[in-house]
Amino acid sequence: MSELAILGSVNLDTVMRVTALPRPGETISAHSVEQFLGGKGANQAVSAARSGADLTFHACVGEGADGAWLVSELQAHSVPTEHVSIVPGEASGRAYVCVDEAGENHVIVAAGANARLEIDKPDRSPVRIVLAQLETPIETTRAFFQSHIESGARTVLNAAPAVQAAGETLFPLVDILVVNESELAYYTGIETLPEDIEEITRLARTLLCRKDQVIVVTCGAAGALAISQTRLDVTPARRTRARDTTGSGDCFCGALCARLAMGDTLANAMRYASIAASLSVERDGAAASMPTREDVQLIMFEMNPEEVSG
Repeated sequence: MSELAILGSVNLDTVMRVTALPRPGETISAHSVEQFLGGKGANQAVSAARSGADLTFHACVGEGADGAWLVSELQAHSVPTEHVSIVPGEASGRAYVCVDEAGENHVIVAAGANARLEIDKPDRSPVRIVLAQLETPIETTRAFFQSHIESGARTVLNAAPAVQAAGETLFPLVDILVVNESELAYYTGIETLPEDIEEITRLARTLLCRKDQVIVVTCGAAGALAISQTRLDVTPARRTRARDTTGSGDCFCGALCARLAMGDTLANAMRYASIAASLSVERDGAAASMPTREDVQLIMFEMNPEEVSG
């Protein structure tokens, strides 16, 4: 029995480091160009694997050298690839990432094979936690969730990127919904980011579909919130100096679900995930920046030795 099943995208990330992000119509020069394993699904799977989860990963890549390289990179990051298929006649997903000196980024994604992801047979193998995002077809994600709900799994949706309005149709199937502030603004139909905890809480509760749901809102350096109809729990962020924020939200989601799958409470899982994400922004790349369980536990020990376990 795997503890965690993840459905999601796999991309080849081309990362360009620049002094400042380009303005509209501006041409700038990059200091460096590198290639990394990426895609929200792959990033979250790597994060979960490095956090110690026993997982399965359901994804696809395109034909050719790029697809072969992506599969080899997943394997190198300890992500099982038995359920990673090759889509004939399709190129692998690509992401073009521009990162400035403050660690902020612009990302352009070409879905490629990810848009063709299908699950041939409903997967009803027993798992504790199921995780998905919105870089793959909505109907595939719906079927994936439904098959695992029937087996008693707890479902987690990272409703990102917020580019598919149809993503909201998945919310009734979700036990834990994870969004950042901009995604929260998108789904609640406001044009500016919420400015304080009270507003974030009010907006998040408008997305709740049933009494037992929880919405986790990640707020970068301000920490993360877990919001239900009757509770608000705040997880402070660890202070850090960001080098590259690409994939930090994915790191949080993968680490969160890994710890939930291993039996942590939501509060403890969020604390672990918040520290993991803070470590990831200190490193380059997306999947490559994900910390190990030992990395996170060392920081937790330094912060409070009495609270560290397993």
